[in-house]
Amino acid sequence: MNQGFQSRRGYGRDFLARPAVQERPDTLSEILLAARRQAWVVVVCAIAGLALGLLHYATTPKTYQAAATLLVEERQSELREEISATLPTARSDTSMMNELQILGSLEIASDVVRALDLSGNPNFTDPPQSLLGSVVSGAKSAIRALIPQPAPQPAATGGDGAGTEDLDTLRAAQRLRLQTDLRRVGRSFVVEIWYESHDPVLATEIVNAYADAYLADGIEANVEAAMRTAGWMDDRLQELRAAALEAAEEAERFRLENGAADQQGLRERQSRAEALNELVEQFQVRSQEAALESSFPVSTGRILSRALPPRDPAAPKGWQVLAGGMVLGLFAALLIAVAREMRETGFRTGADVTDALGVPFLGYLPVVRSRDVRKRGAGLNTRVRFAAPPPAWEPGKPALPQLMARDRAMPLDIAPPGGPSAHLPATALLASRAPASEAGRAFAGLYANIDLSLAGQSEGRILAIGALTGGEGASHVASNLAHAAACAGRRVLLVDADLAGAGLTKRMGAEGAPGTVDVLDGLVGIRDAVRHVPEAGHCFLPTGAQADTGPVSPYMADFATLLTELRAAYDDIFVDLPPLSRSPEVKTLLRAVENIVLVTAWGRTPRKMLTSWLDHEGDLHRRILGVVLNRAEPRRLPLYGVVQPSFRPGRA
Repeated sequence: MNQGFQSRRGYGRDFLARPAVQERPDTLSEILLAARRQAWVVVVCAIAGLALGLLHYATTPKTYQAAATLLVEERQSELREEISATLPTARSDTSMMNELQILGSLEIASDVVRALDLSGNPNFTDPPQSLLGSVVSGAKSAIRALIPQPAPQPAATGGDGAGTEDLDTLRAAQRLRLQTDLRRVGRSFVVEIWYESHDPVLATEIVNAYADAYLADGIEANVEAAMRTAGWMDDRLQELRAAALEAAEEAERFRLENGAADQQGLRERQSRAEALNELVEQFQVRSQEAALESSFPVSTGRILSRALPPRDPAAPKGWQVLAGGMVLGLFAALLIAVAREMRETGFRTGADVTDALGVPFLGYLPVVRSRDVRKRGAGLNTRVRFAAPPPAWEPGKPALPQLMARDRAMPLDIAPPGGPSAHLPATALLASRAPASEAGRAFAGLYANIDLSLAGQSEGRILAIGALTGGEGASHVASNLAHAAACAGRRVLLVDADLAGAGLTKRMGAEGAPGTVDVLDGLVGIRDAVRHVPEAGHCFLPTGAQADTGPVSPYMADFATLLTELRAAYDDIFVDLPPLSRSPEVKTLLRAVENIVLVTAWGRTPRKMLTSWLDHEGDLHRRILGVVLNRAEPRRLPLYGVVQPSFRPGRA
């Protein structure tokens, strides 16, 4: 009977009624689906990263690199040359390391600072910064301002401020030392001196001054070594001369005192005096050579190539900055995407429902917007094949409760033609009124699935439609399921069981009309309370005009009895329940209900909350017919591994 309402296109069983047990995708598939779900996060963060990179590139001053090439030589004595000649490899590595240390020393940097007066050059001491650099510097300054710092010790200065100048020179030299890059070329004794600055002329002057300072330092070191050698040799020569003179005088005294009697003693003293004289002559020659070396200094290296002012900037490089910004954006996107996935606590697929709750999954219902309902539903034929009015009351059939005893002798013609009616206002247009729409197909298919699940029951079926809280759209689902059942030729009654809130009653435009509470209070008969809804093709029982005048708990037992006896007049009774987590009194009403359909909001109803509620309501858990995921977004379902429906408006 209901197979005709499942369209050849649209929401098929893969969409509406996925099996209770689904195959879970593997880890790689889940990762790929998660990446697709967070695609907009990746795109936004990548664009933001590119924008930040472009901003950084636009606000970063251009810098230029200059380089000079220098050949260094060893600084060692003749004795060290003789020793290290047997170990050429160790000599090269050790000597080169020593020269690199000398070249990168604070003394060489201080010489460059003094030669170029860098401590007073604003291009060196206060170069322009990028916007990012300014922000970082400001943040560091703010943090340092919050940390107590010890009071600086006053620098010892002379009357002319020489101490302050030396301190500025040392600070500038330390900064220059850290900013200068020394690179050894392979295993050779060639060193490249690199410096980067926003001023190309300044960069060129610094690297050339570095090379000159190294050579000058080598010459000065050689001169100082030669002068120290010459001074030591002069002192030693004076000592040797005094010793030679003393030895000659001693030999002469020995000859005068002993004559020719002791020739052996006389020859020993003469030999010692002659040896000392020869040593004096040798030292005189070496002293003259040392003096000559000190007057003719030799450099320990030479400049192979001097730096020229660079024409093209070395940084920033546009592609590197943009690539770095994109990488930073993608990293931020990864963090945000992981955080968003970890915050996902709702139900997205039928597998989520069956795995977490252990109950059947009935289907997805798409999100419905008012403008779409008005556009597609207004003026369309609902195709309702409403059956004849319910049969009259006959003897032997169950009677209504005692509080409606005055209606016992009256035929049970509930809402006959020409009786009370309710008309849907424009704001309550049924989403299922347009059979070709996504919502129309979805509700028709959902009712078909429910009908198949209740194949053993044909008449007097009571289906309670409820949700955990008040935001899942249970009333919307109940009214549209009632309409779908009416379209299938069923005798349908829609009941608003939320006596306190009366949300569905207000939605149906029956606020203030007689209803359930009035019937239970004996103020009106059941025929006066049930309304016929022509637009939907079913009957509707509102809460009643007296619903908000007092507590609703005393009505629940009689309400359950009323629903049980109304089963004889209708094929399907859809009961719109109040929020289950906020209305404990509804348990009494649910005693008369054998089938409960839980409505959850797609991606919003917390899994833990619903799982905890079901764990505490074991008796209701067994009567749950299934779970519906409401307000699903069809175009996003494939991102969670659900087959996308092939529905296209305007096609059968």
